[in-house]
Amino acid sequence: MITILSLATLVSGSRCTSGYGDTAVAPKKEIVESMPVEGFAEDTVLILKYHQFAKEYLFQDAEKAMFYSKHVLRLSQKHQWSKGKILAYNLLSTYYLLDGSYDVLRELSNETMTLSKNMPLYTAHAKLFLAESYSEYRQWDSARINYRQAIAIFEELGEDSAAATCIDNLGNSYREKGMFAEAIPYYNQAYARFDKMDSDWGRATVLQNMGYLHVVKNEPKKAEGFLKRSLVLFQKINNRYGELNVLNDLANIYCLSQQNDLAIETASRALENSTIFHSSQQTNWALLSLSRAYKNKKMFQQALDYMEKVIFNRRMLHTEYVQRQYTMYQLSYDNQIMDSAIQEKIIAEQRIVQQFLIGFSCLIIAFAAFLWFNNKKLRRKNAEISEAMARGQAIERKRVAAELHDNLGGTLASLNWYLFGIDKKVLSPEEQKIYESVHQMVGAAYREVRSLSHNLMPAELEEHGLVMALHRLTDKMNENKNIEFSFNVSGMSHRLNNKTEFELYSIVLELTNNIIKHSGANEASINLTENHKNIHLTIIDNGNGMVEPSRQGVGLKNVKNRVESLRGKVQIISQQPNGLKVDIEIPKTIV
Repeated sequence: MITILSLATLVSGSRCTSGYGDTAVAPKKEIVESMPVEGFAEDTVLILKYHQFAKEYLFQDAEKAMFYSKHVLRLSQKHQWSKGKILAYNLLSTYYLLDGSYDVLRELSNETMTLSKNMPLYTAHAKLFLAESYSEYRQWDSARINYRQAIAIFEELGEDSAAATCIDNLGNSYREKGMFAEAIPYYNQAYARFDKMDSDWGRATVLQNMGYLHVVKNEPKKAEGFLKRSLVLFQKINNRYGELNVLNDLANIYCLSQQNDLAIETASRALENSTIFHSSQQTNWALLSLSRAYKNKKMFQQALDYMEKVIFNRRMLHTEYVQRQYTMYQLSYDNQIMDSAIQEKIIAEQRIVQQFLIGFSCLIIAFAAFLWFNNKKLRRKNAEISEAMARGQAIERKRVAAELHDNLGGTLASLNWYLFGIDKKVLSPEEQKIYESVHQMVGAAYREVRSLSHNLMPAELEEHGLVMALHRLTDKMNENKNIEFSFNVSGMSHRLNNKTEFELYSIVLELTNNIIKHSGANEASINLTENHKNIHLTIIDNGNGMVEPSRQGVGLKNVKNRVESLRGKVQIISQQPNGLKVDIEIPKTIV
């Protein structure tokens, strides 16, 4: 259960599965040839969006990760887009690796190898997954050959995190063969590389693998020390799978050393986390530790109850294994028949489009007639007008955001690449300073444009609602490490209307920007509460406190105007001994 985690963390830490920044390894020719179906551009956006969602859920909720991964694969197959398929296969490979399905993992790795010609980064990841499959089946020589080939490619491409993970897994292969003295130098080398990168998940993974080495050597005290250090790091970065995996290892150690109460406590925590993560395999390990611990305590009825659950869970694992094999063979079959049927599909879709256009034209004519006969009914109430204006503002914001991202963002990105093409060696020292300054300013402008386009109309606000958007905003702000933001929500079981959600999100964005830029705070909280009458939004920081009314800028005035548009109330209160509290109340009659 230990060796799989080090490879799994690649999806969250590697450029390979991000779907972005792959120009160096994915030639433009391959992308142009993969556009046989209309709607490719729109579906590509969806593929990258679903891929991002799958990555975020991969170590938090396995079921949701698989849901989005299959959408990535379905859309990629629709357009026969090789790169999209590889992104899906990487996600699926990581999931099946976490779940211990090494036979399916090998099939996916071979499929990725076939698709990743002229894309060395993806080939390296396929070799890494293939090496892990060989290790599980104790084919050590084949595993090490693939690990070393992957390391060579990663180091050539500057993928330090992936190379360090391969080195860590090489240590695992020596450990599983009982060659402990040979394994330790690889662990030390991997840890040093992760430490240089300041990678908490990398350090946690190596510490866990070293802990398991001491388990194999029957040194429980040393093993416990390494695993506890690993657990702290996984909890720090909120890696649910890593925390779950370490808890199961600790529970196993406590069972072996007859620390039965500790084993029960730790295994119970692992069982709770495995239920949240939706992992049958991890659930089974937790149940097995509980059964052993109760058996050691002579509490045979409880031990028997948990063992019955273990047996049931094993039957479920076998069922899932059969389903996964069926899915894998079905995917291979779909890929084969899709290549031969693609021309027929294009013709059929063109006919559908023609029929759609004819039907749509008829609808337009009918709708025009309807408007002509119902002109008097077009007078709407003030609330409907306001809602229409809100929708129009949202559309305009999305348009502006898209213009910023696609046009200005693209121009800045191109300019940045042109700057990369300048040979600095031919410049004088003074010109090199100017070059570096221009390069930094272009990069900063590009990041600012991306941030501005996202803030104008974040996709998660439109698709998932205010609560999810604020969660994502809080996570993003916490990346700066200067101010720790927390988000607390109570109620909010249903979404609000579009205008209210957008205005509340804009208010939070304005106030948190003020906190970051002007407050001098190191802690801030966003609190969203719903009761039967009102929606309460409270934002609190521990910064410099209240500014003079005469010095309040445009930001606070915008906040007040937005609250008034929702018929709400706003109070700005100085905290003691320092800090500021903004309390906003919106009546539910308008939401």
